[in-house]
Amino acid sequence: MTGQPISWRQSYNNDPAVIYALDRHLKLVHCNEAWDLFARRNDAPELAGIRMLGTCIMDVVPESLTDYYTAVYDAVRRFQRHWWHVFDCSSQNVSRQFQMNILPAGDDGIIVVNTLIREEAHEERLTARIEEYTDAGGIVTMCANCRRAEHLSSPGRWDFVPSLLASSGVLIKPGLCPFCQAYHYPGRRRPAGW
Repeated sequence: MTGQPISWRQSYNNDPAVIYALDRHLKLVHCNEAWDLFARRNDAPELAGIRMLGTCIMDVVPESLTDYYTAVYDAVRRFQRHWWHVFDCSSQNVSRQFQMNILPAGDDGIIVVNTLIREEAHEERLTARIEEYTDAGGIVTMCANCRRAEHLSSPGRWDFVPSLLASSGVLIKPGLCPFCQAYHYPGRRRPAGW
């Protein structure tokens, strides 16, 4: 094979994974084409990369996960080691899981690679009455990790209700269900693998 070698930046732009780069202040400085494609396919063209550049990633991380991701980003930079995590990113019609790899990128920058590991159509598992999940202010508490919604009349019950993911009339407050809190985000412990 002849010619110039392909740089990692070119590979990054052509990769099907959703990839973005953060500067030392955790501000978005680059997104690949897969970012824009994902935004368009999920009816959010306003989140195309060019419009998001300069946004601090922590400004869009749910409050229930800010301490966790702050610790992760700090550890990646401090130890110059990559970190990974599997997360759910389902929509009303599609159940999806991604593997997030957070990599150090010189000058205290970070590269985040979100690789799709599972995608399949899902059926509504539950005939939901939205009022069973909305509080007096019309707000649904949804787990920021698994996307299950807190059932208000059954303490401790969290259900996956796909229609809530697309309901434009419902306000979502990110939280963590008890399982995800205990399994994925147990307090301020260091990320797994460190």
